[in-house]
Amino acid sequence: MVNQISLSNHIRPLDNSKDLNPVADLIETCFYEHMDADGREYLHQIRRAAQDAHFLHWFPGAGEMASYPLHGYVWEENGEVVGNLTLIPSFVRDQWRYLIVNVAVHPDYRQRGIARQLTLRGLDHIREHGAASAWLQVRDDNFSAIHLYNSLGFKERARRSTWISDCIVTGDEPAPTTTVGRRLDREWNMHYAWLQRDYPDSVAWHLPLSIRKFKPSIINKLDNFFSDMPTSHWTSYLDGHPIGFASIEPTRQSSDTLWLAVAPDHKELAIKSLLKQMAHIAPAYRSVSINYPAETADETFINSGFTRQNTLIWMEVSFKSNVPSIFQKLFDRLVTL
Repeated sequence: MVNQISLSNHIRPLDNSKDLNPVADLIETCFYEHMDADGREYLHQIRRAAQDAHFLHWFPGAGEMASYPLHGYVWEENGEVVGNLTLIPSFVRDQWRYLIVNVAVHPDYRQRGIARQLTLRGLDHIREHGAASAWLQVRDDNFSAIHLYNSLGFKERARRSTWISDCIVTGDEPAPTTTVGRRLDREWNMHYAWLQRDYPDSVAWHLPLSIRKFKPSIINKLDNFFSDMPTSHWTSYLDGHPIGFASIEPTRQSSDTLWLAVAPDHKELAIKSLLKQMAHIAPAYRSVSINYPAETADETFINSGFTRQNTLIWMEVSFKSNVPSIFQKLFDRLVTL
């Protein structure tokens, strides 16, 4: 059995000047069956960057804060990239956090501890840079990966399902006392509180969700009015009282996004009535995706024409360190110049 010292000699930092295409091929080999249109577009962007001479010249000097297209580590054997781990830094609530993604090992090289060694090296990197925590997402049916991450100290923080529909249908009729209308400005505080519950900070920081843009301020209203892709907000009422909110947000990706925020004691009814409204207003030529807590209103989503794309477990390992982060060091240096 090869010892861990010789194993770790196969790990090196990812080199954007030569590794982008091999890493894209590896990610495609390992994850293609689970990829959506946005995932395939991500691979296309990586391969396009590999052909961009200007980018390849600029990126090496951009430092840790430039997270696109790739930072991280690869596992190389006989000159071939057979393993990968990508690191994405994010600044959230005055703290740097890292998201670990694309932990991929070629099928011919699995069961050798490569994923463990790459993850350990990634955690060392994150710790050395003084970040507050490391996060990752793993499919709920990937039991071997879940076991690996548990053994490395990751703790489950949330389970989220992504639902997608090419055509929302009305499904069963909601109760006759349920109505849906445009969200009123005076309902914002309730909408905000329910958004915070359905999209807590522990997951919202790495979702394409900007709650502040949903606030009915003059600036947001003007931005929305002049936008070529305006967001609309809707309220579900039961006997005249709000029980849920839906925000349909057009995107330039493969699908528009529907953000749901509903009362905890009326989840099924509120979601059912809001999805019925979305069936009437969502463009027929655009898919709609929803990210929502797992095992919530599953039957309602299915009856409304949605298919569950995946369920991901969000996991975190926290670090306690008095070592200033590389970002704080950079800021302190800039202040003194």
